[in-house]
Amino acid sequence: ERTWSCMCGNFEGKVTGDPNLACWCHCITCRKATGAAMQLAAWDKDKFEILKGKDDLISYAKDPDSGSIRHSCAKCGSFCYKNLGEARVAPLGALSGDRIKPTCHIFVGEKGHQEVMFPELAQHEGWP
Repeated sequence: ERTWSCMCGNFEGKVTGDPNLACWCHCITCRKATGAAMQLAAWDKDKFEILKGKDDLISYAKDPDSGSIRHSCAKCGSFCYKNLGEARVAPLGALSGDRIKPTCHIFVGEKGHQEVMFPELAQHEGWP
């Protein structure tokens, strides 16, 4: 079990078990949100739980038909999680508990001029 919260503590989430995927995301949305590639992990939605703050989130879908919805705290602006179809994506750097290491890079075609840290990891143009 791992938990995380936003910067102000208004949102708290919990995931159980190991993620289906742990990665560095280089997509333009993550880069615009953080200024760099972002470490993410994806769990099945039944292993994901919002502990508090659900009603205080703002949601954004770059493409409403994609099934990808980003949720952030309305108070502090922290990225809290993302719906990705049947999966839920959480920020690796905010999780408590044992460290989860990314195993690959995704959306490397969108990385711009950034160098890829850990180039020995698999690199994918989209979701593997």
